[in-house]
Amino acid sequence: MKPGVRMQPWVGLLVITLLIIALWPATPAPAQSQFQLPIFRLTKITTSNDTTQQLGGVLEGIGRAAPSGQDEFRGKNRFFRLNEQNRTVLTQYEASGGFFAYDIDGLGRETPAGAIDTEVAKRLACQFLVNNNFVSRDGTLVGNGQSNYPARLPSTPENCNATRDFGRTTLIRAAQATVNGASLGQVTETIVGVVVEVPFGFINNQQFIPIGGAGGHISLLFTTTDVGLAQSNSDSLDSSVPGLAGIAMPFFGRTLEFRGTVPVRNLSDVRSEVEALVRAGYPDATNINVPEPVLTYMVDDASFEQTFLEPEAMFEDITVTLANGDVIVLRSFSTPLMTGGAGSLSPTVTITAPANGSSFPINGTITLTGAIANGTAPYTYQWLLGDETPLSDPATLNAPGSVSRSTTLPAALRETTPDAVTIILRVTDANGAQREASVSVTPDYRFVYVPTIIRSGGSTAALPTAELAQSGTYSFGAEGNWDYQPYGPDGADLPGVIPDVTGFRSGMLGYGYTQRFYWTNANAWERDWRDVSLGGIDSTLGVDRAAFVYYAGHGGPGGISMASNNDSTWFSGANARYQNLRWVGFASCQTLRVQGYAPGNEPIREWFNAFQGAHMLLGFNSNMADVAFGGNLAANMKMPSFLGIDFPWAQLTIAQAWVKTAFDMHAGKPAYIYARSSTVNPVNDKLPKPGTGMPSRPLPVVSYHWVWWEF
Repeated sequence: MKPGVRMQPWVGLLVITLLIIALWPATPAPAQSQFQLPIFRLTKITTSNDTTQQLGGVLEGIGRAAPSGQDEFRGKNRFFRLNEQNRTVLTQYEASGGFFAYDIDGLGRETPAGAIDTEVAKRLACQFLVNNNFVSRDGTLVGNGQSNYPARLPSTPENCNATRDFGRTTLIRAAQATVNGASLGQVTETIVGVVVEVPFGFINNQQFIPIGGAGGHISLLFTTTDVGLAQSNSDSLDSSVPGLAGIAMPFFGRTLEFRGTVPVRNLSDVRSEVEALVRAGYPDATNINVPEPVLTYMVDDASFEQTFLEPEAMFEDITVTLANGDVIVLRSFSTPLMTGGAGSLSPTVTITAPANGSSFPINGTITLTGAIANGTAPYTYQWLLGDETPLSDPATLNAPGSVSRSTTLPAALRETTPDAVTIILRVTDANGAQREASVSVTPDYRFVYVPTIIRSGGSTAALPTAELAQSGTYSFGAEGNWDYQPYGPDGADLPGVIPDVTGFRSGMLGYGYTQRFYWTNANAWERDWRDVSLGGIDSTLGVDRAAFVYYAGHGGPGGISMASNNDSTWFSGANARYQNLRWVGFASCQTLRVQGYAPGNEPIREWFNAFQGAHMLLGFNSNMADVAFGGNLAANMKMPSFLGIDFPWAQLTIAQAWVKTAFDMHAGKPAYIYARSSTVNPVNDKLPKPGTGMPSRPLPVVSYHWVWWEF
């Protein structure tokens, strides 16, 4: 699962946020749950080429005169400033007004650019924000001065020399080890950067309440904090501070417009319900730890248009220790706190037919029926498949009531295992509050045993025929797990995985890559990842047949956790031996964990044997937030192109794109690992355009390299 795994809606390995939401409306709120919290309309600034140009003027590293570009992302405009002279890029999103700026050479840096001091980094971050009027000296974010609930920092940065409590710092480390025959040489490790995360929120009844999520953060990345370099020619996005290589401000220009207060559930009650669900899913676990949730208000990624902000309970670091000692880390997730049921200010959504776990006729018509209540009419609703494929156009319901749709569902089969189909009913009310319900149904395959008869002189075809990787063609594969046991009445346990894996899929298809496989839930198997020499099917029917493979779901130190119990629910990186596959992205918690282990025992080392031709594995050292990571990753990897003109200098390496996506989306602490040969260095890999040559394998391996952000 993603490190802490995706931060939007849901939970790691078994915890089902939709299930929780589904259960709440049916459970009367206890008396102590009538605590009131505010809800807001989330506003944004108007964004255009002009506003992006003005930002470029503020950031000297970009410059007002940098050439402009514009494209469309998720149906909204995205504006660019591209400075080839110093290889810097600024991007601003129409959907939110949020922006990101970066120095290409500073992303994914693996060698020191200068001294790193975490306290100096906080002071430099404070100076940058205050001097450029992104934050006022009283701690208020730009544009929030007239709000009744101004978004602000927890403390007042009047004096940027006193920054002990200003932001949180994350060191970026790089390590490498040479290969001496069958043994590993000495490991050398360096600090190559630092990230300052500046929290913000609002004050309610003298309590500071944080704003979080992919769109609720300010993050600054420095490659050095040596103030002596500020007056030199060192690369920086701002002339007043050294080494500023990345800026993430997805909340730029946003304000909170108070809409009233709502009754909310008690956080302790919510924690108890979540813990009960986890224990039901892992009855044989030797230890389950569900930390107390944090009250927060979650903001979507900058590329999504969001108008409603409500109180949520944020769960992080839920861990499950299995009987064999493996530790599964559940995705970080948030769940709404507004009380449900009659009179609720959020819509209540249920799917009344078909029933969760039922079957549907292949090639036959099925009627989908749902009910919408509470919240504020009119409602906008839409039926979708689990991969976000629309089953209907968006429609309007003017008052609470039922909705229906007759359709035909896709049916897929892997060997004798039918692929469950997830159906979603998504509803947004007049205030912008969004809720959804989902069920999983299975195609009604009937199997008839037909023995194979071999006649004398006849011939038989081998079945199934192994599908071999096609040399020189670029393909991708994806596996997504969102239905972990036990299934609840809502079906999907981790709906946050759905837009993640489907976003990657659509992004790669749009770039011209061929889909080799797309397996989910019951049809995503542990042995897909395991080497054939160890009883797996990685190179015959599994993952070692595509150039780029993406996994989204639960994980843990050194491995990934499958929703299917076919063979095993846990895959250890120690069983990986990849020859054809070049790159793997693990959108899961701690799959590439480094931190917290004695030298020589770091879980990331479990993957060393995977490099039998593979170039790079990408993942997270920490937990991952439940965010729609895959679509943004694909967009960040592609060759930038505007009006039919490519900009090769602006294309990020695959490692840089992974780091940037994690940084922009506040998704967790990224990590990656690669192997070098004497002639091939995968750190320079960029996502190839289809039709170009397949990159050579880094064999024999002469050194391993890994980079991670601490947590």
